[in-house]
Amino acid sequence: MRYKRTVLGMSEKFFYVHLKFTPKSVSLAAPIDNPHEIVVEIPRGLLNQRQSDLLGQGFTEKAIALDLARDVALKTATPFPAVMNQRLCDCEERGIRAWKIA
Repeated sequence: MRYKRTVLGMSEKFFYVHLKFTPKSVSLAAPIDNPHEIVVEIPRGLLNQRQSDLLGQGFTEKAIALDLARDVALKTATPFPAVMNQRLCDCEERGIRAWKIA
């Protein structure tokens, strides 16, 4: 599975990442023209903690956020409406929330 990532932005409390997963090959379960799109919200506190744990290893805040986002996004599998914050997230792990985009 290939993925394209875009950092949507950050706020004082959260870092937002948009991921678009595309299968490497076409299958009936996941046609190539129907990629899975997911938006992930990462709490800044968790991001800062992870950055402290990796101090001196040269990882940027963005690289750590993308790694955390990808891990949670891969666990997000069920369909849902396209509007966030008007419904529950599809996957939550360690305070990181993810919504699949229909």
